[in-house]
Amino acid sequence: VIMVGPGTGLAPFRGFIQERKTARDAGKTVGETVLYFGCRTKAVDYLYQDELEEYEKDGTLTSLYVAFSREQREKVYVQDMMNRPENKKQTWDLISRGGHFYICGDAKHMGPAVLNTLLNIFQSEGTMTSQQAADYLKNMQNKSRYA
Repeated sequence: VIMVGPGTGLAPFRGFIQERKTARDAGKTVGETVLYFGCRTKAVDYLYQDELEEYEKDGTLTSLYVAFSREQREKVYVQDMMNRPENKKQTWDLISRGGHFYICGDAKHMGPAVLNTLLNIFQSEGTMTSQQAADYLKNMQNKSRYA
């Protein structure tokens, strides 16, 4: 599962991650869990830093990618993290193996930007045309693999 939850969009994902940790601790097999989290500044907005980093350290989170949009001269957002070559490959690998993709947060700006990034990943990593990528995403939505 890939989760993208900047700011308060992290809230529902925390519960999901906690559930996966409980399952892992009980010896159950849990698939890969990737989280993209974004906020303005690390010192003020990264409220669950210790918790999330511990989940990555203990293997509950396969990967944790954090974007701080106001920590450097140029703003860095979650979609920028997704667009890194190694992350594009990881995203496509998980999705092509039946993984789920969930977004929670700003539907006005971040949502469309992440959606466009995901479609571009389908095209570049999945060697699809733009129409094939849109159809692939629609199929994921129909199968409740994208929300």
